[in-house]
Amino acid sequence: MTEGEITEVQYLQGLAQYLRTAGVTVVPCTVQSGGGEPSRVLAKARDLASQGDYEAVWLVVDVDDHASLDDVLRKCATGGETVVVSNPQFEVWLLWHFASTGAPQTTASLKKELRRHGLVGKHLPTSFPFDRVDQAVTMATHKDRPMSRNSRGPNPSSAMPHLVDALRRS
Repeated sequence: MTEGEITEVQYLQGLAQYLRTAGVTVVPCTVQSGGGEPSRVLAKARDLASQGDYEAVWLVVDVDDHASLDDVLRKCATGGETVVVSNPQFEVWLLWHFASTGAPQTTASLKKELRRHGLVGKHLPTSFPFDRVDQAVTMATHKDRPMSRNSRGPNPSSAMPHLVDALRRS
């Protein structure tokens, strides 16, 4: 489950295809009333998981200004879901496919940097460099940015390497 309805879904679908994962389904879903607020994403994930046969439930969320994030992280740690947090937002993970930067980011600086690499708006270009996922993993796992699942890391950070690893093992 992602809080984003376009970018994150397109990225995860493209990554699953690039990695040729078997048995992985990226299901787009819309969280009504409150959009990507992590507590609503968790509620929707738990609802969908109760109706299906899922091996694992992963939530991909941003730090942004979400007041419920820490509560959601605690609930998932005891509930069995895995949360992948990007700080300040998922776009930092996308940026690391293009550039090796550890500078703190804002929404505006991320948009500006991504525009320099041809990413404008919410939709990923068909030419997105999924083959640079290892570069992004290297940036995310840099010693100055230790990041574990179900936790909030420093700006910039992303726990996406955990999900990439899980996809590679599937």
